[in-house]
Amino acid sequence: MNWPSHGADPYKLYQMQGKEPKETITDFSVNTNPYGAPPGLKSHLENHLSLIHEYPDLDQQRLRDRIAENQDLQPENVLVGNGASELIHLCARLWQGKRIGIIHPTFSEYQKACEAYDCEVVELYVSERRNFDLFLPDILPHLQRMDVLMLCHPNNPTGRTYQPDVLYELLKLCEFNGVQVMIDEAFYDFVSGEPFFSPDLFEFPNVLLLRSLTKMYSIPGLRLGYLLAGAAVIEKLSRLQPAWSVNVLAEEAGFYCLSQEGFARQTAAAVSREKAILFLELKKLGFSPLSTDTNFFLMKDPFHSQANEMVRFLLQEGMAVRHTNNFASLNGTFVRVAVKQRKENEQLLRALNKWRSLCLQ
Repeated sequence: MNWPSHGADPYKLYQMQGKEPKETITDFSVNTNPYGAPPGLKSHLENHLSLIHEYPDLDQQRLRDRIAENQDLQPENVLVGNGASELIHLCARLWQGKRIGIIHPTFSEYQKACEAYDCEVVELYVSERRNFDLFLPDILPHLQRMDVLMLCHPNNPTGRTYQPDVLYELLKLCEFNGVQVMIDEAFYDFVSGEPFFSPDLFEFPNVLLLRSLTKMYSIPGLRLGYLLAGAAVIEKLSRLQPAWSVNVLAEEAGFYCLSQEGFARQTAAAVSREKAILFLELKKLGFSPLSTDTNFFLMKDPFHSQANEMVRFLLQEGMAVRHTNNFASLNGTFVRVAVKQRKENEQLLRALNKWRSLCLQ
């Protein structure tokens, strides 16, 4: 069966099964902010609709200035892109033909981008036995086989952050071995109450940091992300980027979102509270959600070795969760579930209780 390659596509899941979509679908496969975009963003964009008659700024200077100010960097260290996906593909194009390490299970777009630009992929794995944490002895022997390491942190789909000392040591070893590291931090905003290590670009000139505004600010339709790196790397990437890659409304939305002080912190705290309640109730039903540091988590179907039947059942109940058939090493044994607001989480719990009863008959 040809499962969708990404989440946030529940209608394709229904189509795949030859079923009519439910009138209302609660999408737990999409891991954006469950509380929506910052207050006032829609009206702000409505007030700037006249901008659609103008060409975007080729350099996104105003937005780059704001990002640089927020990150205590220079605008020359910032590249804005049409979502994090464009920036991933730009990096793969920059490293065309090189040997790129990818640690599975992780975001499938890295592999897709590498294959598009004839990169040799060095496939590494973190183990379920170790809660999908980095285990350096499994990785270090392979560093000399790669030119670049693509790392998702926090990782998607596991939701795990890595111990600061372990990640620091890995980056130092990459630097020693001449390995560049692209770290995708698309979900770092959601980490709450845990030590999160984001490397200093001045200490690690071999590192590129990728950020997304899609997730925290709930603007996936606008496509906006940015990359932080040394000025020389940014210049090379910008030469590869198509002109006017970021549209005027996306740039305006980015500037507005990054001006909302406290929004990300308050959201992360609220999601953390809901996650704790949801985990407690799931465990009462016999489910074992894996520990996570973000707004989503992995979970097995305790009644079957594969989780796909549970995915189908939840679709019948008007809910979509993210299958894991296209995540290397997971192979459909888990589902990825996003934490939503209380009412939606309770809807999921009722459906899973019904599934539990059916399986125990």
